[in-house]
Amino acid sequence: MVLEIMGSVGVYLRVSRELLEKFSRVAESLGLSRSEAIRLAMREFIASREGMSVTAKMRGLVKSRFSLRELEEIYLVSK
Repeated sequence: MVLEIMGSVGVYLRVSRELLEKFSRVAESLGLSRSEAIRLAMREFIASREGMSVTAKMRGLVKSRFSLRELEEIYLVSK
């Protein structure tokens, strides 16, 4: 479910009570609201994925009998 209010979009998600409680404690200890902490986590997730190599990005899309390191070497040799 997605809600849009004043230029921002609300997102509804389901998590375990335990995960939410831990997340809330950590966010509060950092002086962040849960919303601020979720936005930070989303930005960090995107940044970590944008810096990944081409083969690392493809890893979840295709099954391979090669390790990520072997795929990197194959990709570099084929260039």
